[in-house]
Amino acid sequence: MNFVRIIDGYNHLWAVKEEGKEADELTLLFRDWTNGEFLFNFFMEHLDDLKDFFRIERIDEAVSDTFEDAEVLQKLILDFPYTENLDELFKPLDVTDTRIRELSREKARNWERNRHASWLRVYAIRLEPNVYVVTGGAIKLTRTMQERKHTMVELDKLNRCKAYLKAHGVFDQDSFVELTNGD
Repeated sequence: MNFVRIIDGYNHLWAVKEEGKEADELTLLFRDWTNGEFLFNFFMEHLDDLKDFFRIERIDEAVSDTFEDAEVLQKLILDFPYTENLDELFKPLDVTDTRIRELSREKARNWERNRHASWLRVYAIRLEPNVYVVTGGAIKLTRTMQERKHTMVELDKLNRCKAYLKAHGVFDQDSFVELTNGD
């Protein structure tokens, strides 16, 4: 498993970069979430979920909302001063992740979105306070990740990354940086 630093000179935000992919997971997410053709196809495929869970009937409205939301979320993750306060943005994925904060699975979204809740999710492993490794993300249109294949894939990526880090003795930022320097 490969990891890349998202912001040069800072060791608090990393992302997985899969073998053979042109970019890291965070970059790929924002490319998809700002690509009208990708979004149109996604919402066509998941139109029933969009209607049932969010009560949105028009795909052009969903695409427009996603463009707007992606821009805000990208700023929250990458722009200063927000990026220095990632613990305010990332929240535990579920109850089991609230008990143990070491290598906990986390999710980020635009928590203050107007009109309807944000369906964009960025998933990451929390190494220690304010230090995260992004594993991927999704457009989540259902109550749980287990309800759709594309969100199950993201859950699997989170779990695989956590297991990989654990197996390589990572438990904090220093041990993670040591692992990445050894690659």
